[in-house]
Amino acid sequence: MRYLSIFTLTLLCLATQPARAETGDLTGLWLTENQRSVIALENCTEGLCGHVHWIIEGGMQFDQHNEDPEKTHRPLCGLKILWGFKQQDAINWIDGKIYKADEGDLYNATLQLLPKGNMLVRGYIGMPLFGKSQIWTPVKAADYPRCKPAKP
Repeated sequence: MRYLSIFTLTLLCLATQPARAETGDLTGLWLTENQRSVIALENCTEGLCGHVHWIIEGGMQFDQHNEDPEKTHRPLCGLKILWGFKQQDAINWIDGKIYKADEGDLYNATLQLLPKGNMLVRGYIGMPLFGKSQIWTPVKAADYPRCKPAKP
């Protein structure tokens, strides 16, 4: 009987919270596939965008691979690396850009909310067919405190 009550309570809690897939809401914190950073996604004037929220201890602190020498000393913490995404439907975001700081390269990108709540991030040149994908996982702020920009 006790297990039935816990099961019922769990179902009730789940039923009262809208699923990400139903709302198409990608805002929040996302752990990258390599688990070296967390990106905060939010709605910006140019569409959905994302900033570096957390960096693993000992991780890259500056935009050292940027082709522009004047930008190689800017901190990665807080850096906007995703922008311009437009919602196509409940699970797909298109026409965005992603900056891959560990390479210093900029790519076109799409985002797709997956059935289990993870997100498929696809960066590409030209057509999405010629690209690379990663799966990002939603995380809680309590587990990944906001980084502080490093000083050069």
